[in-house]
Amino acid sequence: MRMLSKHLPSTRALQCFLAVARELNFRRAAEMLNMSQPPLSRQIQGLEEMLRVRLIERDTQRVSLTPAGLAFKEQAAAILLALDGAVGAARENADDGSVRMGLTSVINHSLMPALHALVADAAFTGGRALERAWSRQLVERVSSGALDLAIVGDIVAPGADLAMQALGCEPMILALPATHAAAASEQVELADVSDLPLFWFARADNPAFYDKCERAFRRLGYAAPRRPEPKDFTLLLAAVAAGEGVALCPQSMRATSRLGVAYRALPPAVARMLSIEVQVVARAHETRAPVLDKIARIRATLGR
Repeated sequence: MRMLSKHLPSTRALQCFLAVARELNFRRAAEMLNMSQPPLSRQIQGLEEMLRVRLIERDTQRVSLTPAGLAFKEQAAAILLALDGAVGAARENADDGSVRMGLTSVINHSLMPALHALVADAAFTGGRALERAWSRQLVERVSSGALDLAIVGDIVAPGADLAMQALGCEPMILALPATHAAAASEQVELADVSDLPLFWFARADNPAFYDKCERAFRRLGYAAPRRPEPKDFTLLLAAVAAGEGVALCPQSMRATSRLGVAYRALPPAVARMLSIEVQVVARAHETRAPVLDKIARIRATLGR
């Protein structure tokens, strides 16, 4: 029997290669994998160095596969598909019926009655709290098998190993200094606060939602200067209260009050343009009945 090599590529390296091989574009491949381009390029470079074969030709004009890359693409896809089947078979034979679930920390579920009731139902959660994290992190954990499903916000469409289903939308509102003149109105146009910077996240954190909002900003003629958005929401509110800028946040986050911060509605059309799509993500070829039952329950409770 042939012995396996001690030096085999990681599944992450194979996923990175296949994303580039399918897209023939490093930027789109990176977005599909919810990562930035430099680590993606390093994965490809490391894979080629391990194999001692050039798989991808890349210049300023285009990306293409070498003959070795074309052959490797077919085999790498088969390997990941077989591995996915092996993981599924192992889980089915060792499954205790529990389902590991995640919930995006971008939304405050306590202000969404249907979602709050669902995650507070011990019969649904199995008595375990849902893992809370940024949507991008949850998608990565579902992809790696650390979670079985997650309820997430707007995020770039995942690769072929994951499937997403839309549940509904969470409108955006404006957080501004309570001392600002616009705070006297119940509804505020973005133009009314263009004298202050906008606290904004990096595109690499969520390319899909970032691009969606940028298109809306251009359409609205909103071009306020940007400041890096603190990762911690309480720090963000503290900066807004200090008059350092304004922030856009999901409507449900207004439950987090802060002295010196005023939450104001945006015009309905603007709120819709900037709304966060709430979705459930799971493995594309999921067959386990407990996981499928949870997804069906989520869709029945939260679906449009």
